[in-house]
Amino acid sequence: MLESMYHPTPPTSLEARHDDKSSLGVTTALVESFGDWQIRNDILYLDNGAFGACPTTVTEKQKEIRQWIEENPHEFFERSYITSLEASRLALANFLHADPGDLVFLPGATHGLNVVIQSLSFNHGDEILTTNHAYSSVRMALEHVARRDGARLVVVDLPLQVTGPEDVLQRILAGTTRRTRFAVIDHIPSRSGLILPAKDIVRELEALGIDTLVDGAHAPGMIPLDLEDVNAAYYVANCHKWMCAPRGVGFLHVRRDHAHNIKPLVIARSPYVVGRSKHSSLEHSFGWMGTYCPSATLTLPHSINYLETVMPGGYSGLISRNHHLTVLARRIICNALGISIPCPDSMIAAMATIPLPDSPGPEQEGMLPIQQALWKEHGIVIPVYSWPSYPKRVIRLSVQAYNSLDQYLKLADCLRMVLYNERNPVPKKVNHWPSKSLPWPDVRRDSHDSAYSSSTESSLPCGCGHEADTGTKGSDRLETPHEDIENPTPWLLIWLSQSRVRRILEGNFASYPVSLFPTPGDTETQFSLASEPKHHANLEISRVTYMLSCVSRRRIPQITSSLVSQLLGTEDVIENWPAVMETFKNQAQILTRAIMFDTAAPRTPAELPVTANDFVSRVVPYETESHDGNLSLTFWLRSLVDFTTRGQWSPARVTSFLQIHSFLKDPVGGLRNDVETPTDLFLRLFGGLKPDLEVVKPVQGTWEEIAAQLALESSFLSQPLVGHASYIHFSGDQQLVYSYVDIVKLARSEFACPKIVTGMISEISNPSNKDHECCIAPIAIAHSYPVCSSHDARPVIVDGNNRIATITFLRFISTCGISDAAQMEQQLREYCQEHGLGPVYFVDFCAVMHRLRNSAMDVLDQLKACKNLERFGHIRQVPALITEEASFCTRVLIGEDENIAQPVHQSIFATDDLLVALPAKMQTHGRAKGFKALPIR
Repeated sequence: MLESMYHPTPPTSLEARHDDKSSLGVTTALVESFGDWQIRNDILYLDNGAFGACPTTVTEKQKEIRQWIEENPHEFFERSYITSLEASRLALANFLHADPGDLVFLPGATHGLNVVIQSLSFNHGDEILTTNHAYSSVRMALEHVARRDGARLVVVDLPLQVTGPEDVLQRILAGTTRRTRFAVIDHIPSRSGLILPAKDIVRELEALGIDTLVDGAHAPGMIPLDLEDVNAAYYVANCHKWMCAPRGVGFLHVRRDHAHNIKPLVIARSPYVVGRSKHSSLEHSFGWMGTYCPSATLTLPHSINYLETVMPGGYSGLISRNHHLTVLARRIICNALGISIPCPDSMIAAMATIPLPDSPGPEQEGMLPIQQALWKEHGIVIPVYSWPSYPKRVIRLSVQAYNSLDQYLKLADCLRMVLYNERNPVPKKVNHWPSKSLPWPDVRRDSHDSAYSSSTESSLPCGCGHEADTGTKGSDRLETPHEDIENPTPWLLIWLSQSRVRRILEGNFASYPVSLFPTPGDTETQFSLASEPKHHANLEISRVTYMLSCVSRRRIPQITSSLVSQLLGTEDVIENWPAVMETFKNQAQILTRAIMFDTAAPRTPAELPVTANDFVSRVVPYETESHDGNLSLTFWLRSLVDFTTRGQWSPARVTSFLQIHSFLKDPVGGLRNDVETPTDLFLRLFGGLKPDLEVVKPVQGTWEEIAAQLALESSFLSQPLVGHASYIHFSGDQQLVYSYVDIVKLARSEFACPKIVTGMISEISNPSNKDHECCIAPIAIAHSYPVCSSHDARPVIVDGNNRIATITFLRFISTCGISDAAQMEQQLREYCQEHGLGPVYFVDFCAVMHRLRNSAMDVLDQLKACKNLERFGHIRQVPALITEEASFCTRVLIGEDENIAQPVHQSIFATDDLLVALPAKMQTHGRAKGFKALPIR
């Protein structure tokens, strides 16, 4: 798919994408970031189009040049300036397919535009043509010249929704008259990100006797650019946006037959004293504009080389990858907002503008309210501006090598939430807490809250003995009387569960709902967006109702629909459930075998494979029911009614209700869950609430909310690790329960990212880090039943593969040391087999070792010199956030589309018996809104 950069033709089916190796290659490039940049790790920087970003290697090169200049300024400016400048100009000319004599360096595109516009003169009544996409500074310069000469500025209206390049061309030509003398047209407008057909526009206007100045501020580095082919009279652009050059480097290209028209804004001597006749008047006029620091311009050859080396495939691979990611990101955002794609994919490159609903308020501090919310509440840097005029507004995506797909998935989630909050402003917070209170332990609260627990894991979220400031502090958070709790007792967890149910009973749950664990991404907002919402996002009745209403892939399997229909035909589904439960279990086993067969995964050999190429990453969905009446939702609502209105809440009826609840959340694996413990907990929780229930006397709807919530609470509390919880962290509207889990017991369904792991290794082994305690953001785990030789439940990593790969790799190094490649591979193999680490770990270790030896030698040397690695030799446990996989809407990114996964996929992929695993960063779940870093032990 890389070969069709502007006309991608994805396979027509999910199966086709799975079989297309090139598709997987493209997808892998989308979820990875490339290059070494200096952008902060604690923000989502999605605004390369504004000021660009300079790679570390380029800034280092500029420092070297500055040092060279400062060592002998006189020698440099008198002897080396011209030759150095010519080297940069030649490199740029080759990159742009232009003659060096027609190119001059300027501080930026705005400067170049002013040079051209102010060099020209017009007669009274002449018309100057531009579009409503023109940059604001360009409009100002054109208006100035029009007023000066008595000319008329004509602005052609180009909508964001266009059908194609021909549509743009015809609209521009329609704006010309016999008095049009000059046109300023964007190549890729900053406002819209559309690729305008510059070559065709120049040609058609030239035929009408109209000279064209093309504003190509964003084009170099974003698309292949051939200035001779465009053939514009004048072309200006920046090198700092997509060419990775330092700021202050731009250029002006003047076609040879128009060079006599152009005069510099700064009159100064020519630097070309030697060989004066060899240089054009353009070069003489612009070669020297006073003493300045030319280091940015002189790094240009290095920047151009960087474009060729930042990722596999060179420059063409980079622009192709950025285009594909932009197309997919735009599709995700548009889907999230429920709007159509504004223009064809072929008309965007690495920028895309998307219209938003009207702004509820004007700019404040230079930002529209939504842009401030995205930044202040979520740490997202992205432009949102009024266009074509207030209150209309748009949001602009721009993609560079340092961006990755997961960042745009987060943007979609946050954007939808912020837009919802705009439409439904929250009144001033009033806390309504249960009247019953508990003496809380005196625990110092030093939590490390952030918008995402480990959004990219670029720095481990690792304390390693020092404070890690990862985001907004308590003053910006919702106030809560709860302090974090160390070593909570089981009765305390039960009391907290009962307090959540009491809020439902007292009717104040929505005022401050402390949810049991992270909500599934943007689903929290989706509850509110659904038609006629009547429940809160953190209520279990709302979760299941929304899931079965709006996520078709999470409905019951088609194979079970007939039996469910029969149950619905009985008088009481709760009472009749036990008679058919074994049949449901048999159908689940049939589905499992069918999915396993279709997956076609090889068995794990005795000799573990070295690369991920031997693994299968094919997600085979089972067919869900598609009845017009939504059989799944009908079954859920009917179960709630029958359970709360018929008979007493006896142990037998509670067991049936819990099994139905578990079946609806995970139709294939749910019925393998332990039922005896949740039933006991359900009745214990309910017993403690009886005095409250006798006073309040709930209505039918409240009874249903209570029943569903108790099902969730008892299911969660029955997990083995909850009984050994080590910490409870209150973060925002979430109660996060942490426990310690044995590393050897963890199942994994996804590979780690070697680049991220090596970054974490570097952080831990840094000589400046002399602390003996290594703290990490707890990994997120869920209890599941991996499809393997043992059907016992075990913890599966939901989020934190990079962290666990880092810790286990360091544990191996501390035990075995670092030897030659062949010996280390054998040591790794033996280590994994001896310590119960499966093939996914082994492949991760091999990939990390390969990266350390080939592209991160500095980290390898740092690791060899680290004096406190022995501490990892005794590590047995890591902190974990306990969740329930079935409560998430997991998204899997295989091919170029995101797909909702069914819980059975986590069970299949989290097994060591088969060579199945998802590529790194290919699945996303809901993430905690904050975390408390805890030590490994």
